[in-house]
Amino acid sequence: MNIYLCSPEESLNEALDNIMKNDPDGRKFTLDEDRDRCYIGDEVFSTAPVIINKHNQYYAPKEI
Repeated sequence: MNIYLCSPEESLNEALDNIMKNDPDGRKFTLDEDRDRCYIGDEVFSTAPVIINKHNQYYAPKEI
């Protein structure tokens, strides 16, 4: 699992673009800000290939 830490002014869409641009396997992801929000104890948190941390809120984008 990779954790991507957003800069303070970075949006989730910008973070997602940066993740896809730098993914060594060339994977593509999609993110729904409401449905893909997760918490440390969630199973998706431990199984997601990428976690985005924005202002101490976590998001698990889905691979497409």
